[in-house]
Amino acid sequence: MRGGTRGRGGGGSTRTSAPCWIRPPGTRFIVDGFEWDLGRGGACETWFLTHFHADHHRGLTKTFDKGIIYGTKETLELVRMKIQVPALRLRALEIGVPARVDGVQVTFIDANHCPGAVMILFEFPERPDASPVLHTGDFRFSARLARDETLVRIAASPKRPILILDTTYCSLEHDAFPTQEYVLNAVREALTHEDNLDGARKLFLFGTYTVGKEKVFFEAARTLGRKVYVGAAKRSVLDALSLTRDEREALTRDDKRTNLHVVPMGSTSFSKMASILKYYKSRFDTVVAFRPTGWTFSANKKTSRASSRRQRGRLVQYGLPYSEHSSLSELRAFIRFINPRSIFPHVGNDGGEKLNDMLKLLRASDEEYAAMREEYTASMPT
Repeated sequence: MRGGTRGRGGGGSTRTSAPCWIRPPGTRFIVDGFEWDLGRGGACETWFLTHFHADHHRGLTKTFDKGIIYGTKETLELVRMKIQVPALRLRALEIGVPARVDGVQVTFIDANHCPGAVMILFEFPERPDASPVLHTGDFRFSARLARDETLVRIAASPKRPILILDTTYCSLEHDAFPTQEYVLNAVREALTHEDNLDGARKLFLFGTYTVGKEKVFFEAARTLGRKVYVGAAKRSVLDALSLTRDEREALTRDDKRTNLHVVPMGSTSFSKMASILKYYKSRFDTVVAFRPTGWTFSANKKTSRASSRRQRGRLVQYGLPYSEHSSLSELRAFIRFINPRSIFPHVGNDGGEKLNDMLKLLRASDEEYAAMREEYTASMPT
């Protein structure tokens, strides 16, 4: 996710001096920076897209003719299908398999974000003294990532990397999130409870993005043993992904075959739920929506619950703290693991006070961090 000041152009304009999180140090590559018009002096012919979220492919159109775009097979298939960039401009790399690109060794690493999302490691075999650069894109650090072969190698290397870091949740307000597994277990419990409650005819809605949050509705299908309805737009995206056989068999294009429906995240608001219930009034009495996003969880709420239930009449909404970005504590753990020589936040980096505040949080000792948390907690309204 791209939030706050990023030192980069907006959606409709172009910029000409790319910061290091767009043009990684030691390269002439551009990462997730398609809105940048670098001119003749800084022209780029090699581009990387970490994943298919709109804030990362902003500026990319079907007329793209500036070189080759590298990404995963899933991401580039979505670029071809949704944006209609010609296939001759796209080149897929496999996760975990190093590839030589313009003299630089490039390795994709699973980012534990959305399907097809990667971190990118740039290494410089022709320049032995050059530090590797690790660009996280958007990622969620986890125990599984701590076992990733490429990350383990970098963590053990005496050549400390330059780290370009996803700082979407780099604030004390988002110190910690429940694990995805913990939240999915809460989804199972909530579904079982609601499905057996009061005998009402229930329609279950699951909010998603263009790509992302798929684990939640597939878990629902497994829990209740039912198919999941997805509309044409979302189905075309899912068809481009590397789903398992069971996942593909769980999908249906017929909304009448199931009471589990996948919807855009915005359709899980109470106003949209009311409209959906009105549309399906002959089939359902109640709508139960699941809204999975890290923004539903905050230290200000003083709770570690894996879900929050709100009800307005026949409308029930579950807020799920299901994040595909790292919490602040996870970012700090990742930094301890990688031990970078320098850190460049790629979300909210204003080059000034906000940057300094983030680096202070990320680099603080455990004792300093505990004091910061205590001060922050004491300042919260009671």
